[in-house]
Amino acid sequence: MTTRVRPEVVVFDVVETLASLDAVRARLNHLGQPNSLLERWFTRLLRDAMAMTSSGDYRSFLEVAASALHAEAHSELSKSQIDFAVTGFGQLTAQPEAAATIEAAQEAGFRIFALSNGSEKSTRAFFDRSGLAPKVEEVLSVDAVKVWKPAPAPYKLAVERAGVPAERVALVAVHSWDIHGAHRAGLTTGWCPRLETFPTPVFTSADVTSDSLPGVIHALARLPS
Repeated sequence: MTTRVRPEVVVFDVVETLASLDAVRARLNHLGQPNSLLERWFTRLLRDAMAMTSSGDYRSFLEVAASALHAEAHSELSKSQIDFAVTGFGQLTAQPEAAATIEAAQEAGFRIFALSNGSEKSTRAFFDRSGLAPKVEEVLSVDAVKVWKPAPAPYKLAVERAGVPAERVALVAVHSWDIHGAHRAGLTTGWCPRLETFPTPVFTSADVTSDSLPGVIHALARLPS
């Protein structure tokens, strides 16, 4: 088993890790849709995007999101209603612990990156709205490599931009599939079970785990130099 070392760069997943989907849920509710639709829709969105990547194809986040909602709602929503719901992804707000997490990473001396399946423009806008933009050195999107996480290319992009060995770059996320992809690409990993509660057994376990994202950062900081 590889002994992990203290990273120099922490790369944060964005959607559901640092950013809440409450704005999207509110738009679905405005359209008279149940809360349960969001979870089904987002799960289909990720599945469809990963299938596109596996087949060698690519579509942007918003394209896949609109397609997935059309299918999950069984064509009962009009195009304008789908557009209204999808636009919510451009209005995401920060998770309650996002600011404390970024602050912990900054205090630990880590360089801070973000890596999202969403567009660079919408991700930058999220950090601007949340007041966290000045602390984030790089905002990276899968649009740059035309494949979605957890394929290797997005993680390799982060390592390339960081300019340090892969083991000195840590991916932090609440999705165990993201952790698995980053591990396969050679990165150190930190997982918080806030979303999934339990990791998926077939995925590689994270190098560090904590019940909170700041706890994940503290655990990464304690790794040997």
